[in-house]
Amino acid sequence: MGIASETGTASFKGYGIGMHAEDTTEILLMRWRSGSRAAADRLLRRYVPVLNGFFGRRASNSADDLVQRTLLACIQGIERFEGRSTFRSYLLGIARNQYLMWRRSEALSGYEALTQPTLREDGPSQLAAVRQEQLILLGALKRVDAEFSIVLRMFYFSDCSVEEIATELGIPVGTVKSRLSRGRAALKADLEKSNLREPMREAALQELTRWLATRAE
Repeated sequence: MGIASETGTASFKGYGIGMHAEDTTEILLMRWRSGSRAAADRLLRRYVPVLNGFFGRRASNSADDLVQRTLLACIQGIERFEGRSTFRSYLLGIARNQYLMWRRSEALSGYEALTQPTLREDGPSQLAAVRQEQLILLGALKRVDAEFSIVLRMFYFSDCSVEEIATELGIPVGTVKSRLSRGRAALKADLEKSNLREPMREAALQELTRWLATRAE
């Protein structure tokens, strides 16, 4: 699946297209909204490697399909992009939504659940337990200090680099790294002192370890 360029239909799977250095994201967005399908095609192709990296670490077997879904969803919803964040953050937000919808679909179908492989014969109770661990982890993420939570979300959910987070938040790179480290420790401490039953606490801590392993600084 691809988007139509001004000279025909282009597939996003072959993204080795020449870049135009003078075409900034802002200029391409302006041209796209003015009706230039070629500008839309050029802009989205620029971010295909980013999406490949995002999905490749989380769903390698379905990465191509998820990239296509994300690009299509972006095309369909581009009018809703108000420029309050970077286009990269906006696109990765769509990617995350596509990823979560895919994982829910996979879980309901009896396939693998978020970051934890399950066998097709796994029953509903096992799949529900995986989803419960994810909810516990998300709850812990909401409870840690906001300054830690935001850098963790940007780094692990939006796939922003340490440098991009520093620029976006207006803080030094060293501060970002410190907050990532302290945030990870805070998440672990929150789970360890929770009132969960021991098996569920251990399962949630294992889920945290798997989640943190999806990216390295």
